[in-house]
Amino acid sequence: MVAAVISLLSSCGFDPKKPGRIYMPDMTYSNALETYSPSDIPNEDGDMVSTRKPVKGTIPRGWIPADEKVRTNESFLMSYMAKNYFTHDPAKWDEEYAKAGASLKDPLEYNDDNKAAGKKLYGTHCVNCHGAAGNGQGNLVVQEDGTDGPYTSVPPDYKKRLPEIKDGNIFYSVSYGKGMMGGYGYSLNVKERWQVIHYIKSMAGIEGDATGAGVKTEAPKDAKKGS
Repeated sequence: MVAAVISLLSSCGFDPKKPGRIYMPDMTYSNALETYSPSDIPNEDGDMVSTRKPVKGTIPRGWIPADEKVRTNESFLMSYMAKNYFTHDPAKWDEEYAKAGASLKDPLEYNDDNKAAGKKLYGTHCVNCHGAAGNGQGNLVVQEDGTDGPYTSVPPDYKKRLPEIKDGNIFYSVSYGKGMMGGYGYSLNVKERWQVIHYIKSMAGIEGDATGAGVKTEAPKDAKKGS
């Protein structure tokens, strides 16, 4: 009787988070870490939280489409794998920007469907700053009544700037941002980024052939070197 009473009392407690002695503690108290819970092991950024970044050099399942046109196109594959080669470290921006220009080529076929898709995406993500004509006069820069908008940095005119920039540089800027512009790598997938690039290049007078190689259809009269 005494042993039974002692056992019963020792199994009880006043703290609801500590119910006393239990038969299978590993089932009551999970050893798994909750999302963003404190951890004794720092992550890659030195934060003491349970969240971990993907292993460097890995590709998420389903990241590269099963489309044969993508998997057999070296330039397309490089576009999907580019994130493994760029850190977007501000200290390495110039180095990576130059590397992207040399290594990334436009892989997407120039056709009306891709250009139309790019126009639609441009209207969703870009027109507010860059303007409907691609001249940097979006409603965040110049409002409908002609007054200055809240955005003080005027984006460059595509007709003046794009003919001097390589496709890989544009892709890097769209993916990770440039200057005051933020990156759109999280909101636009690889194909969508190239579709947007096709559309903005068309506004600059740059078209392409069926293989995706960009060619200048006409030199903008107001284009000046270094502008």
